[in-house]
Amino acid sequence: MDEFLKPNRKAEYGLDLDKVFVGKEIVSRYNISVDESVLSMWSGFMPTASYPESSREFAGRLGFHQIFLPYGFLLNLTLSLGVENFAHSSVLKMEMRDAFYLNPAFPGDTFSCSIKITDIRQARREGHTIIESFHLLFNQKGEPVFSVTRISLFPEVSPRKSIPPERKAPYHNNRFKEQILARTRSIDMENVIYQFKARDLLLHPYVRPIGKSENLFWATYLKNTHPSHYNYQRYQPGEIVISGGIVTAMVIGIAGREFRQILMQQISIAFHVHPVFAEDRVGAFSYVREVRQIMPGYEEVFIRTFGLRNMDTEPELSDVAFPMALFDANVERPSEVRQIIEEKCPILNDRVCSLVNWSVLRKVDT
Repeated sequence: MDEFLKPNRKAEYGLDLDKVFVGKEIVSRYNISVDESVLSMWSGFMPTASYPESSREFAGRLGFHQIFLPYGFLLNLTLSLGVENFAHSSVLKMEMRDAFYLNPAFPGDTFSCSIKITDIRQARREGHTIIESFHLLFNQKGEPVFSVTRISLFPEVSPRKSIPPERKAPYHNNRFKEQILARTRSIDMENVIYQFKARDLLLHPYVRPIGKSENLFWATYLKNTHPSHYNYQRYQPGEIVISGGIVTAMVIGIAGREFRQILMQQISIAFHVHPVFAEDRVGAFSYVREVRQIMPGYEEVFIRTFGLRNMDTEPELSDVAFPMALFDANVERPSEVRQIIEEKCPILNDRVCSLVNWSVLRKVDT
């Protein structure tokens, strides 16, 4: 008689929803060494507007031995290293907050990531739970390199009730920022736009697709193991989603071209309004919320950038008057953005893919 065998073992990925509690710590199963070839490939994929991330000579003048690994790359590495044993079981990444570049990271470094659950609360959507988590990327020396807070939607869980929500983890990039400020005082820089002021509105001319091969490469390299990003057997070509980290990095990379020269950048909040699929074209426009002189010769520009999909930004939007409601600081939900667009700016219907509130540090002539 022929013998048959059915599969009898299965690996479980993602957060174990039966063992969730505030304060739970998770360490990524991966350690990734990043070499110069990866930096070159990222630079050919993402626009960059930062001297320290593109010029070894400039990094040397700042007293560093090598080019910094780009902000957008580290953002994606921090998020993606938490997919396999955390985010794989989530329904949706609702937003990210407070993405800080804490200490310089260089080609040749090795990275891993830890995750701490900082809050668990009931979602508005019935049968679901919101889990807030703090993600920390660290190098081979154990030094913190990058941190970001992620707010995710999970199936409903019943956490232990005895542990109250923790305070925000005390990681800041003040020392790194002070190093940049101190070491660039004697370096001349030429900005693309000399001076910004509040209520400036820019249409960014750069529009770029995120191709199928690029998406597959970076999802694989960054260990972003959720099948919606790569499984063409399960999903149709038009259903393969570009990860939120890649979209966010592309949007601020496109926008950053007009804000050069950027010494540091920092996301305060980012969320997605509509998904971006493989081969979609990504563009952006930006609103300057505030310009703050932090010391003589330096300014911090606070920006709200909207990512666009499948739109040629300058030709299609040059004559459009945008509703100021889009730039209201209190608008911080995808549903609010969609409602404003539907009622007041229909040309953007189904075109806005993301919203990013961020800031850039620039050196300016006094």
